[in-house]
Amino acid sequence: MLSFYIYQFVPIVLVEAIVLWRMKWAALPICIYDSLLMNFASFLGLVLGLGPYITGSMPWGLTLFGTYSVMVEGTALMLLERREPRLVWAAVLIANLLGCTLFAIETLVSSIPRAMVVGEPPF
Repeated sequence: MLSFYIYQFVPIVLVEAIVLWRMKWAALPICIYDSLLMNFASFLGLVLGLGPYITGSMPWGLTLFGTYSVMVEGTALMLLERREPRLVWAAVLIANLLGCTLFAIETLVSSIPRAMVVGEPPF
């Protein structure tokens, strides 16, 4: 399970950094740094105990992950005090919506070969 989180860390950091950059958060290197900080805070919570609950069933696990991620990453960006709260929460919601969409697409694509095997559930 830890390898899954590590494998997903870099793409999510990049996707969320691009969202921050496109929302005129700051220059791209600062956006990457801020995305790294907020995702590291989220990653620590996953590793320290929330991970098994999130990797459960697909829709509920993804919903729990999205909610958790928005709360933790929004708080981390608020503590940086770089922008007003309205922009912080908008950026976090959009970034995590795209991140969760990336997870959902990856899960669906990876389940296609398993769906071809008779008798095995797709998720």
